[in-house]
Amino acid sequence: MYTLEEITALRQKCDELQLEGREILDHYSDEELQVICNGIGPEVFPSWARHMVSGLHPTLETAAFIHDAEWGGRQDECSKEHFTASNERFRENGCIAARAEYGWYNLLRYLVMDQARRFSNYCQLFGYGFYKESKQCAE
Repeated sequence: MYTLEEITALRQKCDELQLEGREILDHYSDEELQVICNGIGPEVFPSWARHMVSGLHPTLETAAFIHDAEWGGRQDECSKEHFTASNERFRENGCIAARAEYGWYNLLRYLVMDQARRFSNYCQLFGYGFYKESKQCAE
């Protein structure tokens, strides 16, 4: 779980990077985001595993922050299209963060961009059931 200070820092970083979908964060208080946002990885992962994955991929944490808020369950939108758009936004936001963090000459830029693509694909392939559950979608 994030501390309130970490939530504030993640919000600020999302704004600084001008990440897509960051306006969704305005729908939640910091305390609500503490409950909704769990780092990189699905809710079914144990917290130590999400903490480890987040630690290994800190550049993608802002992308995951918005992604978690989109899956938070309070939005009216609950569709396959929204699910797919959310995963595509994760990929794009991960690429924005990688470009901001690393110069074009730094191999890490491209590794992080590839990880954003992979994580987005994992969510798309395996996450729809979790998405419907987290948003309490009607069948």
